[in-house]
Parts: sequence; C-alpha cells; structure tokens
Amino acid sequence: MKRILVTGASGLLGANMVLEACERYEVISQYFKHSIHAEGFESIRADLSQPGAAKRLIEWAKPDWVIHCAAATNVDYCELNPEQAFLLNRDMAGWVAEAAWSAGARLVHISTDAVFDGQRGGYREVDPANPINVYGRSKLAGEEAVLAAHPKAIVVRTNIYGWNAQQKKSLAEWFLDHLEQGQSAPGFKDVWITPILVNDLADVLFLMLEAGLSGIYHVGGRECLSKYQFGRYIGRVFGLDTSLVRPVSVRDVGLKAARSPRLCLRNEKVEQSIGQQMQNVDKGIERFWELREKNDFYSRLKAMAQDGKVNAGSR
Repeated sequence: MKRILVTGASGLLGANMVLEACERYEVISQYFKHSIHAEGFESIRADLSQPGAAKRLIEWAKPDWVIHCAAATNVDYCELNPEQAFLLNRDMAGWVAEAAWSAGARLVHISTDAVFDGQRGGYREVDPANPINVYGRSKLAGEEAVLAAHPKAIVVRTNIYGWNAQQKKSLAEWFLDHLEQGQSAPGFKDVWITPILVNDLADVLFLMLEAGLSGIYHVGGRECLSKYQFGRYIGRVFGLDTSLVRPVSVRDVGLKAARSPRLCLRNEKVEQSIGQQMQNVDKGIERFWELREKNDFYSRLKAMAQDGKVNAGSR
C-alpha cells in the first residue's frame, strides 16, 4: 500500500484529499494552525514555512507520494502581504519539493488558474503565464521553484469548490448558505472559471500518480462558466430559488487585488494521459449534494476538525 503525505490537510482541498485517500492508501496529514484528527490516518503538526521543517517531516514520514496542498490562498490577503505570500507559495513549496526529491518521493504540487491574466481563457499548459496579482505571481514562482527542485513533480493548475472542514466557506458553500436562508446571493457575471469538485480532483490526482506522470497539467471542470452561472447551478441542483442569485460585476465590489476575468482551463492533456474525461458541472454539483445528503462523508469531514480540537497535538 502506498504511503501518502498530504500537506495543508486542514484546508478545503487537503481535508477532502485525506478522507478520499485513506480509503485507498496509508495517509499522514500535516497541519499547522487548525488541527484535524480521525480514525484511519495519522496527523502531525508542522510549520513548513520554517527552513528545514519540510525535510524533517518527510524524513520522518517516509512517504511514497507527497500531495502539497498547503498555501496562502486568500487573494486579497496576498495582495496586502506579499512577503508572506511568496514565503508560503514559493519558498515553502520549493522546500517541500526539495525534501521530496531527496527522499525519492513522488510529488503533486497544487497551483492555480490565477497564473494567467484571463484576457482570453481556454488556456493550455503551453500558453504563457502572466499573473496580474500577488497571489498569481507567488503561485507561478512556486511552480518554478517546485520544478527546479523536483524535476519529476506534477504541477496541477485548478480551481476548486467543495465542503470545507473548517468554518471558512468555499464558493459553493457561500452560495448555498445564502440560498438556503432565502438571501440574495450576488455572483460575478464577468469572472469565468472551470471549477472542479475537490473530490473529483482527488480522484484525478490519484490516477495521475499511479500513471507516473510529471510536468504541468490543467485539471478543471469541463465547462467554462461565470461565477454567477455557477451559483445558479448550485441553486438548481439543491432545489432552491435560483432567482436569488443575481449578477454583479467584480469591478463594483471593491476588492483589494485585481481579478483575471476569464481563467478557464483546457483539460485535453490530462484527459489523454489518464484516459478519462473531466466531470461536467452538473455531475460535480450532484456529487457535492450527495456528499452531504446521501452518505456520511460531510459529517466525517466536519468531525475531523472537531476531533482535532480535542486531540490537538496528537500524532
């Protein structure tokens, strides 16, 4: 059985990755500020932003695979704190990659569609990156640091949604929360993405690792849609009033960082490599619904964070 280390395991992607992975592999989860704990995986606290911490963790964990999810992902926070953004998104990523390479471990590094300027969309892996904010620039620098330190790494550019173990809400949860309370839910009509459910992304990452891939890949949903349209999809699948989702412009809400307007990714490279098409938005949101309504995944995910509060510091 493969032994996997998931960094940033208390975040949106990391927590879901841990639960999906522990059904198939031996899993070690790394967290820093928000502890998580549950049966089926080992959990350890480590501050990977400190030089040498990644090397110590990976030498101790001895993983076959490392899935690096830890990052600074708040776009406006990064704009106001560029030094911290580059520390977490470039330097930390490079240290993890260097440690994984030294240990002989395969590595997946999670990047973002925000490495592009969004002027046209439909981006392939060979298209030149041109980020327009600190977040995008720090993530692009992280890609470069990872590939320099670990030539066989997989770098995945994506745009995710899903259930969060923590109180912070993903885009889908934000829309859902407003609609379930009968509140107006503004959605950007001029920001276009190819969103993928984190659980679908996890399935693809495992296939990529099993296939021995390396290099840069785009992994998103099959449709390019605005955040306004995405909110209406959420409402329809959950049987809620979609008229509450109203179109607004990203230029009218006073965000600190500039946003790229059209960040849609093309998935042909990964689809050909694993022999599988990415999910369309309906199927992804239906699975999102099923995770809460039809099985215990949602409750297990939330319990991880609650158990972590009780078992903070456990290994």
